[in-house]
Amino acid sequence: MSQNQHQSQVLARKWRPRDLSSLVGQVHVVQALRHALKTQRLHHAYLFTGTRGVGKTTLARILAKAVNCETGVTDQPCGQCAACKQIDQGRFVDLLEVDAATNTGVDEMRDLLENAMYVPTSGRYKVYVIDEVHMLSKPAFNAMLKTLEEPPAHLLFILATTDPQKIPITVLSRCLQFNLRQMLPEQVVEHLQYVLIQEHIEFDVSALQLIGRAAQGSMRDALSLTDQAIAYSAGKLNYDTVAAMLGTVDQRYLYEMVQALADHNGKRLLALVDELNARSVSFVAALQGLAELLYRLSIAHVVPEAISFDDPERDVLHALLSAFTATELQLLYQIAIHGVRELPLAPEEALGFGMTLLRMLAFLPKSVAGGSSGLVPEKSMPPRPAAQVTSTRILSSNAISSLPEPAKIERPAIQALGGMLSGLGKRAAAISGAATSAVPVEVVNQPVSQNNTVAPTVGHPEPAVVLWPDSSSWPGHVLAMPASGLVKQALQCTEWGSVETRSPLSYLVHLRTSIKAYVTADYEQRLASTLSNYYGVKVQVRIILGEVSHTAQLLTQVQQDQKQCSAVESIEQDPFVLSLQQQLGAIVVPGSIQPLS
Repeated sequence: MSQNQHQSQVLARKWRPRDLSSLVGQVHVVQALRHALKTQRLHHAYLFTGTRGVGKTTLARILAKAVNCETGVTDQPCGQCAACKQIDQGRFVDLLEVDAATNTGVDEMRDLLENAMYVPTSGRYKVYVIDEVHMLSKPAFNAMLKTLEEPPAHLLFILATTDPQKIPITVLSRCLQFNLRQMLPEQVVEHLQYVLIQEHIEFDVSALQLIGRAAQGSMRDALSLTDQAIAYSAGKLNYDTVAAMLGTVDQRYLYEMVQALADHNGKRLLALVDELNARSVSFVAALQGLAELLYRLSIAHVVPEAISFDDPERDVLHALLSAFTATELQLLYQIAIHGVRELPLAPEEALGFGMTLLRMLAFLPKSVAGGSSGLVPEKSMPPRPAAQVTSTRILSSNAISSLPEPAKIERPAIQALGGMLSGLGKRAAAISGAATSAVPVEVVNQPVSQNNTVAPTVGHPEPAVVLWPDSSSWPGHVLAMPASGLVKQALQCTEWGSVETRSPLSYLVHLRTSIKAYVTADYEQRLASTLSNYYGVKVQVRIILGEVSHTAQLLTQVQQDQKQCSAVESIEQDPFVLSLQQQLGAIVVPGSIQPLS
């Protein structure tokens, strides 16, 4: 073969493994075969199972070389002797490869087995490789059974299949079975890097990651896609060209979709559908990518350390993670995978994709997803009532309860919170009362304190007093704020720290959180904007990473746990339930009791 012919070989053939050490991703099989070859304890029939492109036929050829190498039966065939070279070139007379998909009949199998009785012509073993063996007919399997049960000493059967369930149990019981695993995307990317470096082809790792995911565990498919990408991108593999070739969705679109779901922003979701449609992206791939992202978020919800510290998407994933509960992620994942199945039924794929996203939006609770849907125009939302001046005196925290009701400002969230906290004792009631009373009031020429900050008068108009919360009343303030989406989630995970006066009209608020993803300048700016609107003064925010114990999130969880305990207790003590248990032996199914509200 000339040098030009060698270079023109496709990568899948050129870089096909020639020995056990070069086989990627099948350590468990390689280890077992090495021990068998070293101790020369060979089985007469091997069955290799696994999906396409994982190395079944390649492993069969390597095993044929290992038993026929002129150096002897070895786990490291020389690759230089006549037998090794002829097997690599497909010309070894004692290696017979049969495609069962085209040779399914009993007559072909009988002819094959008759020739098997003769001793090898030039090798040590006569090796029969039957690919896709599950395609054989039942009579053909029956004809094979006798030879499999009492094979000649010089015969080695190697069967390969992608569907072992279709092989008769009588055949399976006579074979030594190895299941070849699908390649992990990381293994595919690592091998592609090695191949492309040897081929002197430039590449971006991000482009190889796309190929690694698209290959779906098949190294052969990965190498074929790489060949295609090299031709498509004129020699240099970069993210944009490979993404365009594969028709895959840019991860940024998927993050934006999840963010829009968190914000309950239907308008943005529909805009994303239009953008993907304009890019001619496969909507099946888009839903599969969305399902994969939701899976990663679900895993991180259960095992936070599953997202490695060197993952470039770590901060983004953690930011999105805080916007959903584990149950909501499960719901979104189910809708995504069912959407893939329903896409062919839609008038257009874009319509089916958009309806799937709107279904996610419809089933996601607004109280968690962040308030009103983006489909409702902002001008239709009722404005927040402005705070009114009710006092000209400085009030200490002890005098809060004696304040007259401030202009009857309606805060439904606080009223609801007060009702929910009614059964939690004096401490919870104090939280609700302090939060309800914490409204801006006017003051004239008064000094500033650390927790009840009053700005001195400078010119006109006179600055307002801000009655800042403390750690116990902060959760009530958070639940009353008209924030949404990730901002609301971030606030619910914070604890009140302190406040400093920067100028007569500007303040610096310190908040603590235990979630590292929220300790960023971007979140500080977004929280500052929310607090400024709520308290009616200019606020800057500094977020401190640390342990917290007085957050709205923890308070809500305590409330839910107490309501659950109350619900369980009321059922267990119900006279009717007790009579059913005593008279009929009834039991209360664990986990079936849920509070009404």
